Amino acid sequence: MNFLTMLWKAINVFFAMNGLRLDSGRMLFAWIPLLGLSVWIAYYADENGHHIPFVIGTWLFYYGGISLILGTNIKHFMMRKLGEEKALAVYDMICGVMFFNLGSGIGLAALHEAEAFELGPVLKWGLFTLLTVVGFGIKFWATWIVGASTYYFRDLFLDRAHGDFTAAGPYKFLPNPMYGVGNFHAYCTAIVTGSAFGLWYAVACHIGIYGFYYIVEKPFIRRVYLSA
Repeated sequence: MNFLTMLWKAINVFFAMNGLRLDSGRMLFAWIPLLGLSVWIAYYADENGHHIPFVIGTWLFYYGGISLILGTNIKHFMMRKLGEEKALAVYDMICGVMFFNLGSGIGLAALHEAEAFELGPVLKWGLFTLLTVVGFGIKFWATWIVGASTYYFRDLFLDRAHGDFTAAGPYKFLPNPMYGVGNFHAYCTAIVTGSAFGLWYAVACHIGIYGFYYIVEKPFIRRVYLSA
């Protein structure tokens, strides 16, 4: 893999993790405006003090939405109506918008009741740097290893394996790097703003993704990958 190929992969992984797959072709013409609309909604919620309804909505939108799509027959209905290729493209876009809005929710949660606690600058920025580097770094590394398609749960949507289930990269020493250590950076903004509510929201996000994992994803992994 030459430098330019690695650079493109790194850029694609970064944007995919934040809600936009640059390799989605014509879907970008719908995808990007939806992200723009999401930014406007977040801005409106912040300007009008609607932090709590917004963050609850983004939590339900992501964890509830992804569980319904991947844990029920909604995905099969989409593929029957749209065909597999188009249904997958639409699903990727929905999933990306969910990722983006959850990130916005974490940000706005950290703005709610800011300065509820105060940390010294060394501790505050030390924790921010540590959690960002470790959390985002591990999640990025894991996504680099498994690919953006796995990050978007494409195998769950298609209800079939799209590669071997192997332990590589952070998966060699962490049982679930994306959901455990890989979510540490969700606490960073609340630490900087001093928002206890933001910290509790980050905890709720951690609980939400593990709930999805045990209820929806782990049974799929056992059925499709580990039984093969």
